[in-house]
Amino acid sequence: MLRLAIVAFVLSACGPASGGNGGDDDGGGSSDGGAGGDGGNSGNDAGADLDGGRGGDGDGGGHDGSNGGMDAPSGVISGGPCLSGATGATAYRIRWAGNGSGSTAYPVYEVNGFPVKTGDHAGAYGYQIGYTPVFEDVFLAQGGLRLDGSNFVDLELTTIGIASISTATLALYGRSFNTTASGSFNWQSWDGTGSTPTNFVSNSAPYEWYPADMTTEISPGDDGVRIRIKAGPSSGSLIVHRIELCLQAS
Repeated sequence: MLRLAIVAFVLSACGPASGGNGGDDDGGGSSDGGAGGDGGNSGNDAGADLDGGRGGDGDGGGHDGSNGGMDAPSGVISGGPCLSGATGATAYRIRWAGNGSGSTAYPVYEVNGFPVKTGDHAGAYGYQIGYTPVFEDVFLAQGGLRLDGSNFVDLELTTIGIASISTATLALYGRSFNTTASGSFNWQSWDGTGSTPTNFVSNSAPYEWYPADMTTEISPGDDGVRIRIKAGPSSGSLIVHRIELCLQAS
């Protein structure tokens, strides 16, 4: 009781929080492209191990209105069919956008089909201070985030409300950003790691979907899911236009 009284006193002394986010509203009630961070790299070291950090520089972007509150029945993935053609329904999908070649890339949140839709976040982070996500490849195709040895993508999600996951597919839409070699990508979460085969991602346009099984790397009922996506080992440079997570779950 004494602790509660002290907290109440401190809160009343501080007054109401002033607010506003850094991004421009896009009509959906949330920001769309306000970059955050102070030049850090999400608290990650050069090995890109998950350490619970969430900062980082230049993740650029916010929700565009597609992620509301808890409006889906518990245990139901409500995102509709997967664009990648993977089995199940769309649990999560983002698109990387920019304002021309060489501009800052930022995520546009297209679908959140999880039962609990709050607390999700997507960002691109660098291993060096001062990193800015780069949007490239607009002359051959739609363009996307350049994912290479200098950076990685983090997805923060919650699977609360899901009792079991029978299949989980992580799919990237884009191409290898290497004129002479195909590419690949890998991922890690609190539950494990995975990787696509060598030369899995073609270096030719137009872009294609590249789905990979990550069923053992995501758990149901987890309020702190983190999926880190990196390029490699073959062709350590990719252009990523979309990232999609498809689940068969109950």
